[in-house]
Amino acid sequence: MTGTTWQYADYISLDDPTARLARLRLHIQEVAQRTIAIEGRSQNVTAVNQNYLDSLKKEERELNQQINGASYSTFRRNSITFRRD
Repeated sequence: MTGTTWQYADYISLDDPTARLARLRLHIQEVAQRTIAIEGRSQNVTAVNQNYLDSLKKEERELNQQINGASYSTFRRNSITFRRD
């Protein structure tokens, strides 16, 4: 990844989680395209980008869960259990 300039790598600097997720998805797309483009040239370069891509996808899942959890938390109902004696 040395020498590579990523257009959407600034996603981490965004404060709004929804905007950050959208930007992160664009970054994942550009990394995936770069990984595919260099596939076959050098196994080492591909491995580095694949590891980076995997870490970005993991971050995407975590951020998505955080956003969905926050949006559903205000609408979540508590389950009540009634006991009959």
